[in-house]
Amino acid sequence: MAKPKRGKSVNIIKNWRGTCPRCGRTGAKLLWEATEGDKKMKVCKVCDAQIRNKAS
Repeated sequence: MAKPKRGKSVNIIKNWRGTCPRCGRTGAKLLWEATEGDKKMKVCKVCDAQIRNKAS
């Protein structure tokens, strides 16, 4: 089974690593798109899970 969030497929994406705007974690993969309120932002894996768990 393919893993779309790691390996060669990630290296194709531009600006995929940086600082998470939600938690401030540096050097994180910003591959998950989350919506808080009316803002769309790219967040790290941990913040994406927190947002999804909070919604359910």
